[in-house]
Amino acid sequence: MKTEKWAIVTLSQDGVALAKRLAEHLDDRECHIYTKEKYANETTKIITTDISTFMGSISGAYQIICCIMATGIVVRAIAPHLKHKSSDPGILVMDTKGAFVISLLSGHLGGANDAARLVAKRLSAQAVITTGTDVKGTMAVDVLAQKIKCAIDDFTAAKDVTALILNGDPIALVNRENCDLDAVILPKNIETVADLTELTKYLGVIITTLDTKKAELPIPSVKLVPRKLVLGVGCRRDTPGERIIAAIQETLASLNLNVKGIKSLATIGLKAEEAGIIEACAFFAAKKVIIPNEMVQMVQSRFEGSDFVFKTTGLYAVSEPCGFVASGFGKCLREKQKLGGITLSVWLDEN
Repeated sequence: MKTEKWAIVTLSQDGVALAKRLAEHLDDRECHIYTKEKYANETTKIITTDISTFMGSISGAYQIICCIMATGIVVRAIAPHLKHKSSDPGILVMDTKGAFVISLLSGHLGGANDAARLVAKRLSAQAVITTGTDVKGTMAVDVLAQKIKCAIDDFTAAKDVTALILNGDPIALVNRENCDLDAVILPKNIETVADLTELTKYLGVIITTLDTKKAELPIPSVKLVPRKLVLGVGCRRDTPGERIIAAIQETLASLNLNVKGIKSLATIGLKAEEAGIIEACAFFAAKKVIIPNEMVQMVQSRFEGSDFVFKTTGLYAVSEPCGFVASGFGKCLREKQKLGGITLSVWLDEN
């Protein structure tokens, strides 16, 4: 697992002293301290632009940005660079005495709430957390999604259902995809039910599903999409990424499967640096999995082979063996599709 990266940003001498102390207490994180040149020392990096430009330049490089300065400065500095709660970093604000640590932005998905609690514990400070579900000791939809490793299909729908949870209204959870709930303590007003026919006493519903079909329900609903789809991918050399992306979208649409459920794209070592596959992985936020030739050779007899593929790769098949292995020998949802120099197969990772 990658080490979490923190930026600690300050604009004062007292702030630098606190930043150094904080970094020492976060030795299990990768911390970089930033400040203006006149306060810099051997432990810091220098801010060479105005604070707003600087905040924009680092917002994609760190999971957590802890600002030791006035809250107003931070709000004005980050405002032009905010995109969406699903992608913005967690932002913390601390006073220069280290008495308080505020979870300012991306408390749930960005991890700022947990980060604030961590800083408070290690520096004996007071965490300031204002998200409604945390204040009431309940759970937002985005937190539940994070805990069971799902993507949120529609953030507006998630907001509507979270409001019902916060209000104490009865909510049904239909776990169609058998997501692991063992380690999750659900609020008392969220109950698991077997299917969508049992909703008479509920005012909202959360559904774990890969299905894109719209459920016509009389109450607000939100879909949580588990990352369980593995695509075996083969392609001709230099196939453009946009063509691979379009092929994946079309294939999953034909199966009524949500692209947010893509976990990984699997291929062979010969295609490890194929720019189009790398671009597709980035587009779908999917992991690139390289299957060794030896593993492909062990299972390729299960699938239709090609002499042409053998001549170019030394293997009789690529897409299906790779998807089969990468999914943990999972269920095939779509056998190999030939799409103009691209081959795709779709698998369900049920591990």
